[in-house]
Amino acid sequence: MSVMTNQWRGRLDPLYRPDMPRRAPEPLASPIGKAIEPVLLVDDDADWCHECAFTLQMLGYEPIIALDPERALEVFLNQDVSIAIVDYNMPGQDGITLIQELTRNAEALGRKLHFIMATGYATKDLAVDAMRASAVDFLEKPIRQVDLQIALQRIDALRDEPVARDDLIDKMATLSDELHRLSRLIHEPQGPAAPAAPPPVAQGPFSASPSGPSAPQEAVEPPVPQEDMTAFIRDQLKKEARKREIGQGELFGDPAWEMLLDLLLAKIEDRQVSVSSACIASGAPMSTALRLVRRLVSEGVLFRVPDEHDRRRNFLVINPKFEEPLIAHLSEQVRADGKKAAG
Repeated sequence: MSVMTNQWRGRLDPLYRPDMPRRAPEPLASPIGKAIEPVLLVDDDADWCHECAFTLQMLGYEPIIALDPERALEVFLNQDVSIAIVDYNMPGQDGITLIQELTRNAEALGRKLHFIMATGYATKDLAVDAMRASAVDFLEKPIRQVDLQIALQRIDALRDEPVARDDLIDKMATLSDELHRLSRLIHEPQGPAAPAAPPPVAQGPFSASPSGPSAPQEAVEPPVPQEDMTAFIRDQLKKEARKREIGQGELFGDPAWEMLLDLLLAKIEDRQVSVSSACIASGAPMSTALRLVRRLVSEGVLFRVPDEHDRRRNFLVINPKFEEPLIAHLSEQVRADGKKAAG
């Protein structure tokens, strides 16, 4: 008499006993040293998504389900997803268009996203369109586990070589920089040692320094109260929004400035801002805002901070080197407005 395993019982129970809740499968062990990778599933058919999610869990992946293109874009922006399985037939937006949109967003953020196209109505023309949209594979429903596994392995093979090459280039660049630094140190002329600085002279309220009476220290402005700074930033954001409306969001807006103001306000209010939220706050079209985020991160103005509770997700914060002068600039404006109001 054969014995049914727990995994197969979990798959067959929903068929023979639909009243029983479906039990999550036990995922297969991931390769040693490799973390469980998330995979984005995009399809308006919830039943098929759950079946495919079951297969992905069996293969050692973590499925994330999106039942519409809007949710798919939100997941991609806020989580570290590099594989997406997209259904072709969806209401409102077909899978090819969604793949193209996600690809543009990935390029704007400097990220890699690999696609697998799925459909229940496979045709030669559709397969060609999927390949032109950079889909790695084209699978017909119902998708067999072995076919899905081969497609995922093909993605791994595509990623391994570029990653290894990029690592080698980074190491070579680091080594080259270190060699140049050592070369400058070796060939730098060694001049006479600088004279030792004179010992400090005790300064009192009426004492004189060697060069004459001590100069009065410049008065330090007290910090602007937090509630005044918060109100000022909110007012600035409202003014920027009105400026955008004049040119319908294209001519008179300053998305970088609005993004920085929103991030600074978030810090004052002790809240975190995701990439998608920062893009929305900029007031620019999503593709433009994503390119702006990538540029600000690459130039060190913004930092990506991993979510402590979900390592796949990143938040944006302002680099302290830029945050301090930004606060000083805004504080001067708050004080100037206060003086005008008092006068």
